[in-house]
Amino acid sequence: MKSDELLDLVESVINDDISLIINMKGFSMFPTLRPGDRGLIEKCNPKTLKKGDIVVFRLAQKIIAHRLIKIHSIDKKIVFITKGDNNSFIDQTFDVAALIGKITLIYRGTHTIKMSNLMMNVRKTEALYFSRLLIPIHHFILRWNQTGSSIKNRFSNLKKNIEIVIDSVRKEFSINAIISVLQGIIPFIILICVKKFIDVLTHGSLQNIHQQKQFILWLVLTALFFLISGLLSELREYFSEKLAQSVTKRVYLQLHEKHEELDLSTYENSSKQDQLHRAVQEASFRPIKILNELLITFRSVASVLFLFGLFVFIRWYLIIILFVAILPGILIRIKFSRKRYKLKDSQNTREREMYYFNRILTGFPFAKELRLFGYGRFFRQKFHNIQNDLFDEKITLRRSEMKWGIYANIFSIILISITLAFISYLNIQGIISIGTVVLFFFAFQRGYSVLNDFFRSITQLLEDNAFLNDFIQFLKMPVKQTLGEKSSSFSLQHEIRFENVNFSYESTRRNVLKSINIVIPAGKTVAFVGTNGSGKTTLIKLLCGFYLPDSGRILFDGKEIRELHSKTLQQNITTVFQDFALYNITALQNIALGNINADFNERKMEEAARKAGIEDVLKNLPNGFHTLLGSLFQGGEELSIGQWQKIAIARALYRDSAIILMDEPSSALDADSEMQIINNLKNLSSNKTAVIVSHRLSTVQWADLIYFLDQGEVKESGNHHELMEKKGLYYNLYQTASNFYC
Repeated sequence: MKSDELLDLVESVINDDISLIINMKGFSMFPTLRPGDRGLIEKCNPKTLKKGDIVVFRLAQKIIAHRLIKIHSIDKKIVFITKGDNNSFIDQTFDVAALIGKITLIYRGTHTIKMSNLMMNVRKTEALYFSRLLIPIHHFILRWNQTGSSIKNRFSNLKKNIEIVIDSVRKEFSINAIISVLQGIIPFIILICVKKFIDVLTHGSLQNIHQQKQFILWLVLTALFFLISGLLSELREYFSEKLAQSVTKRVYLQLHEKHEELDLSTYENSSKQDQLHRAVQEASFRPIKILNELLITFRSVASVLFLFGLFVFIRWYLIIILFVAILPGILIRIKFSRKRYKLKDSQNTREREMYYFNRILTGFPFAKELRLFGYGRFFRQKFHNIQNDLFDEKITLRRSEMKWGIYANIFSIILISITLAFISYLNIQGIISIGTVVLFFFAFQRGYSVLNDFFRSITQLLEDNAFLNDFIQFLKMPVKQTLGEKSSSFSLQHEIRFENVNFSYESTRRNVLKSINIVIPAGKTVAFVGTNGSGKTTLIKLLCGFYLPDSGRILFDGKEIRELHSKTLQQNITTVFQDFALYNITALQNIALGNINADFNERKMEEAARKAGIEDVLKNLPNGFHTLLGSLFQGGEELSIGQWQKIAIARALYRDSAIILMDEPSSALDADSEMQIINNLKNLSSNKTAVIVSHRLSTVQWADLIYFLDQGEVKESGNHHELMEKKGLYYNLYQTASNFYC
């Protein structure tokens, strides 16, 4: 319902003397009214309204509940002046026509609050007479509550994300946690041992047996705990590496599986590309980093608790001084961790641009044109311009953080120096022993470091979690799959039918396909022809189930494509795409990708290579079919683009499915190879359903049915002879192509 319709409904209900309950939003009436409160509105006579009542009125297509400040008359017309309790300004005046009613009751959770009760009368008095004094206090309370709520939400989100990360590595993480706790305690136990050791040395000459035994005891214990500390370090190295490997394997598995599930439109949307970029970047290190920070937190907590006991033994109030010393640094880290995330988020698109220009300058696909046209300097300049901007922004932020960090350190050092002087004074006065002084010096130094580590790890956890959210949100990205029944087999008996299909890509509002109505009979060969951008390749993508129509239906033997599970459909279709991929693996493996889940059948692969016209080339390679293809890795053999296309065709033929889709199958082939492929396709499609897209009309003349597309619409259909007799668009294109190749 539109806002003006809703306002009319409210007004009509009130006019019929029916009370309404509305939900409150915003903080303009805080603390009298709060978001989530429900207010009972009752119709009222304007003459009965009093100063301080909370009235409900319509203003600028909104329903507002504010306090009545004044009623006065202008040209014999009653005008109301209102203000929110938490606003420093009054509202726009309104007349009786805009008045809806007044609030008489407030429902807050399970409580009912009458507007006439004592608390509400106090609120009214405060709002009417002490507004200027109380508004800053209310704003402070709101900011404080929002900060507390934000921190609570951040820690709640952190907990959820940590649960996701450690879900499959609980055992490894638990072992690392135990080691971290022990590593947090052992250094302080060593300090106690050293303190006792020094006290024994300074209280006697070790002449009696008791002193000698104490000396040996504390010496042995000190050595023992030093040994334990060393052993824990070695164990930590091992189990930390084990944890890192386990997390990394799990994260990359999730990353790759999610990419496999994503709808193709995700890769065509620039905002989603930013999200993908962040997720891939952060996935490589952020999850293990956040676990390492958590382990540091465990170690620091253990140290802090033990440290607290030590300071209680020396002087309990020294722990407060220690906390005060590190507090400025904590606040600075929290402040700048948020700024770093905001900066990173703002730099995403430009960072992707920078990586793209880097790929142009360093990638093989661009190398030939880069050298021929000499545009290296152009892209270097674009790369460096973005790089300089990004680096300048990061350095500016880091410079500001460094400046405030220096101030925090100066404050901490002054406070610590004063404390150390005080402890020295206690020793001079004979209040504490020299061993206790040594213990304090080391404990204070260690404590400062531990508390710094603790709060640094907390702030770093929150910062890392902000980045980890990008990866977690990526894993939660919706998957646009056809959600029908899962089936291991699929067989087309009658036809594929497009009924009034319309489609456009997310990246454009232009309709790529408009009211497409076509039939692809089972067991026949159908061709799509037309000029560039006519929608031919898009039809192939829809047939594969990569996209769903915006409207209309695609039916397989009367069953809508939405009812077929996408994997079921795709497993029973073989396709050669115009932009086929080049895989730098062996020739056999390249062909095997066509049916990778089937048993490895080398004979069938060689047969597919023969039908694709690439068998002789592959046999003559250094290791035959087992030769590594491509130039990315040592020992690889590069092929021509036409030979790569034959590999792609062999891959499709090896799949041996009931439906064959060919998108420009001969675009990179010479005339002889094209003729060989056409003859093979004729033989292969005798008992299969084949769909061919081609610019070369010689490739599709033998098709049983040809659809001519233009600007997303089917203009003509029929076989080659029927279309030539029509002397329409197909005829004109054929004549143009014949004259060109003659």
